[in-house]
Amino acid sequence: MIKMLPCFVKKLKIVIILGLTAVLHQPALADENYIGMIKTYQPLAAVLHAGKEIPVNIGAKLYPGDTVITQTDAAVGIIFMDGSVLSLGSETRFEIVDFLFKPAERNVSFTSKVSKGTVAFTSGAIGRISPESVKFITPTSTLGLHGTKVLIEVK
Repeated sequence: MIKMLPCFVKKLKIVIILGLTAVLHQPALADENYIGMIKTYQPLAAVLHAGKEIPVNIGAKLYPGDTVITQTDAAVGIIFMDGSVLSLGSETRFEIVDFLFKPAERNVSFTSKVSKGTVAFTSGAIGRISPESVKFITPTSTLGLHGTKVLIEVK
């Protein structure tokens, strides 16, 4: 089920604006396996990485296979290497299934799984280079991105 929630959209606008502001000051990346990072968050969120639950903090790196989980009244803003911006709302479970960004070779893809919660996504270079390569898997469907913005709610 996809629908807009007025108060959630307002919170997401704040998280997205903060995230976009922060991306302008993003440092050079030394870790080649890194695909994105936490730019903003409100408490009670964690990243599942390599079987360990790690509390979210600003600057935390994200990798393929990571799952970001938010609790009640939590929110997380993420910036990916291609410039995509993702905001997670309260009680969300978001898994990065696949992320490949080699634009010089036109070898790009971004597949994620939203098990529950709300997600707002603004595409970056992957969406511009190959819109069909951006996919969101939900319990009842798979969404392909053919624009620049999407809002997903999974109950």
